[in-house]
Amino acid sequence: MSTNHIRIAAVTTATLGAVAGYIFLRRSFKPKSIKNARRSKATLAPSQRKPDSDPSRDAFREKKLPDDIDYLIIGSGMGSLYTAALLSQAGYVCVVLEQHYVAGGCTHSFHDGAYEFDTGLHYVGRLEKYELLFDMVSTGSKVEWKKMGTEEDGFCYDEIKLGSEAPWKFRAGEENFIADLVKEFPEEEEGIREYVRLCKRANKKADMYFYGKMFPKYIQSLLNKYLNAEYFKYANSTTWDVVTKLIKNIDSTSGKRLRAILCGQFGDYGLKPQDSSFLIQAGIVAHYMGGAYYPVGGSQRISKAIVPTIEKAGGRVLVSCRAKSVIIEGGRATGVEVVQVDKSGQDKGLPVKIKAKLGVVSGAGALVTNKLVPEDHRAKLGYEPMLSDVKSSISHAYAFIGMKGTGEELGLRCANLWVLPVDSQGAEGEYNYQGAALDASDKGKDGSKVWEGVGESDKEGGEEDMLLFVGFPSVKDPNYAIAHPGKSACEMITTAHPEWFSQFETAAKAQSGKRDNEEYTKLKKDLERKMLNGLYRNYPKTRGTVEYVNIATPLTNKYYLGRADSYGLEHTMAHYGGGLNNMRPKTDIPGLFCTGQDIGTVGIVGALNGGILTAHAILGYNLWDLVVEERNLIEDILRMQGKA
Repeated sequence: MSTNHIRIAAVTTATLGAVAGYIFLRRSFKPKSIKNARRSKATLAPSQRKPDSDPSRDAFREKKLPDDIDYLIIGSGMGSLYTAALLSQAGYVCVVLEQHYVAGGCTHSFHDGAYEFDTGLHYVGRLEKYELLFDMVSTGSKVEWKKMGTEEDGFCYDEIKLGSEAPWKFRAGEENFIADLVKEFPEEEEGIREYVRLCKRANKKADMYFYGKMFPKYIQSLLNKYLNAEYFKYANSTTWDVVTKLIKNIDSTSGKRLRAILCGQFGDYGLKPQDSSFLIQAGIVAHYMGGAYYPVGGSQRISKAIVPTIEKAGGRVLVSCRAKSVIIEGGRATGVEVVQVDKSGQDKGLPVKIKAKLGVVSGAGALVTNKLVPEDHRAKLGYEPMLSDVKSSISHAYAFIGMKGTGEELGLRCANLWVLPVDSQGAEGEYNYQGAALDASDKGKDGSKVWEGVGESDKEGGEEDMLLFVGFPSVKDPNYAIAHPGKSACEMITTAHPEWFSQFETAAKAQSGKRDNEEYTKLKKDLERKMLNGLYRNYPKTRGTVEYVNIATPLTNKYYLGRADSYGLEHTMAHYGGGLNNMRPKTDIPGLFCTGQDIGTVGIVGALNGGILTAHAILGYNLWDLVVEERNLIEDILRMQGKA
């Protein structure tokens, strides 16, 4: 018998054993408590935060730290907050440390004068699942959601504008998604239906791959080898290649147009479909196909709802403090060294060493986590080989625009608009996507050359468009008009590479991303003009109504988020096809865990799912719990709350 046959026999035997165990050992009842929950909540000191203060703006002071901290969590993005909230539900004291002056990561919003803007949450899909997941960790006021679009427009959530064409509208519902495309491309019905099937199938097959990261490495390896073959087939194919093979008349203009429409939501993960894994494209399409939703009152409502849950267990979410390093003692992560920062992002005072009894969780992403671990322990962490295979994702430039007038008066729509320039001269023929909107590939890495092109290529009133995302939180949020009567807010985003802007960082302030440069200010004005022209072209009634513009760049990301990239690690085939197999919730350094979108997938809900995986790993949920006893942390909490 060959070695391979022996392995197959062993796996088969183990599988049959698990089935037998399931048949004979399954209980007639399910557990009523959270696995490894603590029972000491009653003895914990109450939070020191004033009850009427904003829970997302609790500034760091050493005296605010609880006496006994179970877990320290670096960063307050969705992955960190969700991990902390789940652990808090299990009775653990968690302290979340955030360098920005407001918690929430990319769910935070900001006010400036008469306007309010979200910064990273533009819509959420599958509310039938995620509303429950938000509610179960919300001790503050419940987050309410508004479905994007109207009954009249079929609850349209995304519009894809190819070149100068009228936007293609994605309406909510699988039936609408298919029917609209089949009506436009009747000869491609078979391929359209197969595309939808593949997106749903690939998205479903990802579950076992990601949950496998919770288990010991040998079990994860067996799952990947014997049960995840179909997952890896999708993960190791590009979006462009999968879609191309599904279109019967791909050499026709109509076929190329269909391909461009199907791939048109690639901005949600920041990588052209020619380079992206089909796995992430499938996840995005499946996630939003049923429609999209926006939090009533803005995205900051999320952190305001979750932070009190952490405080209720005796924990704290403290802002304006930057993690300097993870403390490793005796080979184990035992704490974090932090320093308080002022409003300008500069260090204030001496570093403080904070200890945690049980461990440290990093929600700062793989690249930052690797830097926070002391150099002599990075080999044990093992991230550097992965980071050499999977690079950081692209960054962005943003325009936050305030206008006088209501959405109705200005002709604004609830749906997000993706403006995608197409190149009819390229080797791929018509509807080949152009590169990044500010692509420096043929101009070198010199940022000034790039910006010269930006300044000269788009004169006032010109017809040239650029790659853009355009969204209007004032239209998505029904409460916006109450809080800001007669005003409208717009957010525009385009791609940008961090290296174009690095020359504008001063050495003394490089860590925070702070910059103070006359040339940088001028370049931002050039970008402002270009993006405003894009707004006027696509929403002509906005011309003459703009009262406020704030331009942000990758340096702004670095200043507020501690990193330039917008989407964590790049969403290539390597990312999902095995390059991040060792990017696990539980690292190889005892006591050190990771959470967020690098553990899960891109975006707010991707980071939330990363938080679920990490909390499961920390609390010791294993294959027996999930398969044999049919229990998991989410259902255990819901059962404890009387909701299951």
